[in-house]
Formats: sequence, structure tokens, C-alpha cells
Amino acid sequence: MTEVGETSAPTHTGPIDDAHRAQAARLLEHLIVHGPATRSELSTATGLGRGAIAGLTARLLEAGVIRANQADTSADGRTTPLALTASDHVLVTAMLARDEAIATVATLGGDEIARFVAPLVTPPTPALDDDDPDRATEALPTPAELLAAALSRALARADRAGHPIADVTVLVDGAVVGQPAVVITDARLGAEPVDLVSVLRGATPGLDDAEAALPLPLALQSTAAAAAHAERAELPGVDDVLFLSGDGAITAAVISDGRPLIGAHGLAATFAHLPVVQGGVRCDCGQTGCLATVAASGVVLERAGLAEFAAANGHAAALEELVARVDDGDDRARWSWLDAALWIGRALQVVVPTVDPTAVVIGGYWAPLLGDIEAAFRANRPTIGGGALRAIPTLAPARLGPDAALVGARRQARERLVADPLLLVG
Repeated sequence: MTEVGETSAPTHTGPIDDAHRAQAARLLEHLIVHGPATRSELSTATGLGRGAIAGLTARLLEAGVIRANQADTSADGRTTPLALTASDHVLVTAMLARDEAIATVATLGGDEIARFVAPLVTPPTPALDDDDPDRATEALPTPAELLAAALSRALARADRAGHPIADVTVLVDGAVVGQPAVVITDARLGAEPVDLVSVLRGATPGLDDAEAALPLPLALQSTAAAAAHAERAELPGVDDVLFLSGDGAITAAVISDGRPLIGAHGLAATFAHLPVVQGGVRCDCGQTGCLATVAASGVVLERAGLAEFAAANGHAAALEELVARVDDGDDRARWSWLDAALWIGRALQVVVPTVDPTAVVIGGYWAPLLGDIEAAFRANRPTIGGGALRAIPTLAPARLGPDAALVGARRQARERLVADPLLLVG
């Protein structure tokens, strides 16, 4: 007789078939996050019956995915803690942040072990009397080269520590499209397609060897999609989220019914390039009137008189100064920001009825200024249904700060790995 919540999974060993992969993923997730556990503890934590746990652990032990964490002193092994065989494996994640290239090494559970940073270099403005204005910038490393430098250090750190690498993920602000994947409309890499993975392979010592040992191919994805994944986890019960941020480029991602909305061509949620301004200026993407031309952080800083401040102190510091000046009622900063907020609100008026999210999560420097965005958005909402439509969706500030994309990418990597238990054979 089976207990309540118990499945009819047999206790004999055998392959982990599709019917039991989801159950195995729940079990492995618990071991990764919480460490070794007995079969009884796994049953309580996962909600699976003892028969199901017995069958799953037998299969996973035989496959080499888990191991007994100490000598078995009981007749049936029920009190023996079980551990993930690949518990020493790590995740390597790299991205271009506001002022720096970052690469991190983290445990499978997401705890960061090491971080390596390469500051992004801003080309100096050529002197007016310089006969060769390209002379000052010709030797500067590109953002991709700086990303490769940080990534190389992270790979070397994992190798020195003897940690096998389970996943390498590279995050970009632009859209990831095509097969093989290329990056387009990225503020740092350029609007035209860039085969960033090939660039990194050619510039990152150790990447070829690391890739050869990976259980899954190197992942290239957008920072917004990774951040949205992490932020959605902070909203229990919410399966439909629109995430926006404007720190570097304007980035966005949509999660629909718990799944990322990618689109047929990888272009879903290209929020920055909604042509919202009729007769507006031409964008780098080739359209006119894109949201990026009126609300990108560089545009807002320039109009607020903070371009020189950004050049001297960094983009992140300039955005903090902008927020402070807006809060202090500085006229120029306030005018610059409110103009951007107007267009962000109008873009939301187009997108929200299309994807109908439960919540819109606002990240980056937009988060502390959320009230202005919401005011612009609510100014032209439907009034039918007693105003019910006007009140939705909820707009909320992001909770995880600038590391949200790194947190989300690690969670996604772990989900990919536990989805196929054999990827975690030690």
C-alpha cells in the first residue's frame, strides 16, 4: 500500500525515464541547495512518498549522480545521508555590467566563490588640434576583449581550485538571435550582429578546454531574461512578469505562464526599439523614434548635464547622482528624467495590453523613480469595468539589485542541469 503523496515508482534500479525526471529534479535541487540528506529527509522536503524516493535514489546511485555521504551503518540505508556526486562542480557566469566586465565562479547552489572585474575603458575625446584623432583609441581593449579577460581569470580560478565547471553562461544586453547565436542591438557591442561566442573563444585562454568538458554547450542569453527569472522567484504565485531596466541599454524580458517569451526570431521584448516617437530621430538600429533615442541612460544623463560627470566618475555613479538630483528637485535633472519617464510610460501602454503581465518589475536606476513611470503609464489607461483595467498590472521595483542577472543565470543553469540528472554524474 502506498502512502498519501507516494507514487508507484518501483524500488529496483534502472534508467531514469521521462516519467521520473521531474521527481529526480526536485530531489537533486534539494541536495544542491541544502546539502546531504537522508531518504526520509528527502521525502519530507520534496513531498514524494518513500517508495518513490527509494526508487529514485536507487537509480541515481547506480548512475553515479549521487553517493552515500558516509559508511552505511543501517540495514536498509535509510539513515545514510546522500550527497550529490558533483557537489564540487561550479558555475561560471560572465557579463558586461554598467562600468565593468564581470566573471564569477559560484557553487551549484548559487553561492559566489570568486568575482573578477575588468573596468570598461571609455575612449578619451580627441583634442581639437590632434591631426590623428584615432591615435588615442587605437590600443584600447574592446568590451568583448575585457569580458574575455575577466572570463579567463574565472576559468583559471576554477581550475586552480580543482573545481570541474558544470556550466558557462555569458550575459549580454542585446538580443540573442539565430543559430548559431549572435548578439544584435547591444549598446556596447554595436547594433550589427556580433558572434560573441567566437570572439570569446579566440580571446579567452582556457575556454576551449572548459567547453570540451561541459555537459551542455556554453549558454549565451540576455541579461534581462536572466534578471527576470530571478525577480520572478521573488514573487510567489506570479507566473507572468514583464521586467524592465534602463541602467546601460534599455533591456526587457517577458515571462509568460512561468516560461521566458523568446519569440520566433529571438526578438520578443525588444522594448528599447519600440518606435514610440512619431517623426523622432533615427536610432542606431535604423528605425526612427525608438524608445532608446529618448529614454536610454546616456540620453538622460546628457540632457541632465551629467555627461562629463559620467566620463569622470563612471556610468553607475552618474546614475546615482541623477537620482539624487531628481530627488532634490534639480530642475534640469527633473526635466530630463520626466521626459524619459513619459516615453517609458507610453511604451508600457503599448506593451502591457499585448502581454498582459500580472506584474511589471522595474530594475536599475528606474526602480527608485518608479512613481514617475507609473504616473505616465496610468495617465492613459482604460476606465471601463469600473476602472478595474486601469488598476492593473502591479508595478513594483526590482528586489535583487545589480546582481539580479547573475543570480538568475545561475538558477537557470542549475535548472538545465537537474532537468537531465545524468549531466551531474561526478
